[in-house]
Amino acid sequence: MYDYKSIHSDKFASFIKTDVIENFLILNMNCTKLSTLLFTEGLSGSGIIIRGMNANLQGNYAYDSADEFTEINLIEIDFPDNSDGALEDEILKIAQKISNEFLWKIDLRE
Repeated sequence: MYDYKSIHSDKFASFIKTDVIENFLILNMNCTKLSTLLFTEGLSGSGIIIRGMNANLQGNYAYDSADEFTEINLIEIDFPDNSDGALEDEILKIAQKISNEFLWKIDLRE
């Protein structure tokens, strides 16, 4: 099991075009694209993974169809195994930037 922050539209009802989110993550967040809707960002010596997905209205999704997406309504940022409070704060800042840009909410799952 892994821990992550999720960012999504209200009730998963609105979407972002995949090219828009990819351009934002590359140009504005300096992320490196690994594959379709899969990015990495180096923080405090750790690489985090940012993944865009298409979820249904209940938040359920499938990992294996990202190449077919033309738009997404869910982004997850994975926490590395070695994450600590400082790294988690940095991840939250990234989530807030994405949330602010697209007016989505962050699921804080405490």
